[in-house]
Amino acid sequence: MEQNNPTNYPPRCINTTGVTDQSSVAGSSTMMSGSSSNPRAVTDDQKELIHKLVYYQTLYEHPSNEDLARITDYQPSEGDDPSDAEFRHIIEMTRLTVQLVVEFAKNLEGFDKLLREDQITLLKACSSEVMMLRMARKYDVQTDSIVFANNQPYTKESYNFAGLGDDIESLLRFCRYMDSMKVNNGEYALLTAIVTFSERPGVLEGWKVKKIQEVYMATLKAYVNSRIDPDNDIRYANLLSVLTVLRSLGDQNKNTLKPKNEKLPPFLVEIWDLLA
Repeated sequence: MEQNNPTNYPPRCINTTGVTDQSSVAGSSTMMSGSSSNPRAVTDDQKELIHKLVYYQTLYEHPSNEDLARITDYQPSEGDDPSDAEFRHIIEMTRLTVQLVVEFAKNLEGFDKLLREDQITLLKACSSEVMMLRMARKYDVQTDSIVFANNQPYTKESYNFAGLGDDIESLLRFCRYMDSMKVNNGEYALLTAIVTFSERPGVLEGWKVKKIQEVYMATLKAYVNSRIDPDNDIRYANLLSVLTVLRSLGDQNKNTLKPKNEKLPPFLVEIWDLLA
């Protein structure tokens, strides 16, 4: 898997002028086309876009040490239900993860071209699904668990004990699938961008969101096809099929948490619209 040093400066911005207005949006389809005569080659612009995605994915990989310390140092009071303490711990890690998801999305190429209303709509809709992608990246096949930033593995039993086990098997099944595909950092970053710029109810300028998403999809296809592998087309299709699974997992996550909204941080209640 590719690694990137978060202390490096971010790459220069990719030109996204082709998605600023609908009349000129046709130009955005060639935004990443480059001049290569090899249709399977990744263009320089696409390479730089991937580099930037992986850079920000790494930069917003982990919460700050201070935030982690506040969770790690938390000790339940005498008489507290141990399952409530586990619930709080998992939910607080979830809150920190979603905050990082939001920061990553704000740095995506094209995001600043959208109406503020559409930015908010996309963040609310995608954050649960992107969190599932992050959890898949943190999946440990040896223990069949998800290892959060505090290096603590969370198994099916952990989620069940915390009262959050309704959908954990579906999530772990997804994690196992992604692990079996050996999805790398570049593919995860591109999938995250594609999920972020997916069609959502309530988006005002859907045409603009679609055109931005097409750029990332074209980059993912070129990235996959650049490998010397006869099954590239199958891999690309399998990666895109993940979008449907993520939509389902995201909805399940919200449905599981909605009845517990009084126990959740206000940030999660607001961004996932969990008010009953």
